[in-house]
Amino acid sequence: MRNFRIAELVFNQPLMISESKLNVILQVLGPRMNLDLSGLPQTEAVMLSDDQRRRAGYRVENGVAVIGIYGPLMHRLLAGEYPSGGPTTYGEIRSCFDTALMDDGVDEIKLEIDSHGGMVSGVFDLAEHIFQSRGVKRITAVVNESAYSAAYLLACAAEWITVPRTGCVGSIGVISTHADFSRAEDAAGITVTHIYAGARKTDGSPHIPLSTEAQTLFQASVNQTYELFTQTVARYRGLSVEDVRGTEAGYFIGKKAVAAGLADEVAAAAEEMATKRTTTQTAKGGNALAANQKEVNMTREELQTNHAALYASIVEEGRTQGAATAVAEERARVTAILTIPGPAAVAHKALLLEGIKDGKSAGDVALAIQHKEAELLGAAAAGIKEGAVQPAPAASAGDEPGSADAQAAAVDDALVAGAKSWAESH
Repeated sequence: MRNFRIAELVFNQPLMISESKLNVILQVLGPRMNLDLSGLPQTEAVMLSDDQRRRAGYRVENGVAVIGIYGPLMHRLLAGEYPSGGPTTYGEIRSCFDTALMDDGVDEIKLEIDSHGGMVSGVFDLAEHIFQSRGVKRITAVVNESAYSAAYLLACAAEWITVPRTGCVGSIGVISTHADFSRAEDAAGITVTHIYAGARKTDGSPHIPLSTEAQTLFQASVNQTYELFTQTVARYRGLSVEDVRGTEAGYFIGKKAVAAGLADEVAAAAEEMATKRTTTQTAKGGNALAANQKEVNMTREELQTNHAALYASIVEEGRTQGAATAVAEERARVTAILTIPGPAAVAHKALLLEGIKDGKSAGDVALAIQHKEAELLGAAAAGIKEGAVQPAPAASAGDEPGSADAQAAAVDDALVAGAKSWAESH
């Protein structure tokens, strides 16, 4: 679906773009959309120098681009603010991420995160951009050592989250603070007069107490952002919204973060930064997740302890698939018994029902019917020999073994008995 959205931006409309850059885009899209690009000039790899990468804001080691997300996060900075570095802006992160994404010398992007979060403005768009880039290159979030609130939202956008033993993630919540300085200003002999138009223009002013109406509006805004936050985390992490809300904006350390489904692995940050992962396809959210290049043997107990959420998901999936398989197999077995050919099968309805109830196969039931028929024929022969056989009473049309009524009755009884037997045994 993402490829089609990109195609909509490229095809059938005028573009202000260089031909060489357009060729790069078409070469990427071509194999995914079965386009014949034989007539296009071949593109050269976009390989950036270490100096270009440094200026873009990331470094590359062994094909892994490391993008640092540290400190307070902001939408943008005013010129001259924080000359020593200060907060990281979402615009800077996106520019750095996009450069690493197009760098052909980069196989994997690691977001090294140590931040308590920041502004709402801009973070959801950046997170969605990272999320939609899954599958283009491997994206891993390395918590070193904190990823709270907005920073955790960015971590969720990655395909895999690692957290050290003492690392902490979470704080999935929204907060808004109002400071009322009016009494301090009164005590200091300061009077602030607002001259405004629009009833809500002074809502949140620090120079007047917060009105009930303004507080109600602010709370509604916080609730709306919280709803978007929890829904987005649930979608990125493959969790239910109820589970995300159930964290109550709490903090989760190390293994507890993995158990809560907020991280995927406990690993030291330095070790994770030195590990290169390869991209593999998994069922989680339909996006690419990766496995470590080195072979890892994990016991069931280790999986349950270190990856509780994944373990629970696997168990539940197995239980669901097992139940579906059992139902299909039981249905096939009962159907096979009910469709044993010949009027003798209907005549021996008791053997059909007994076979269904006892879990026998259609072959076993058919063999039992043959034995029963042989037994009856032997008894009949013996009776004829002794002259003790009485003529059988005439059967009505509806009671004939092969009649439609008898067949239907046998089918109904067998289905009821089979369903009851399966329910009792499962």
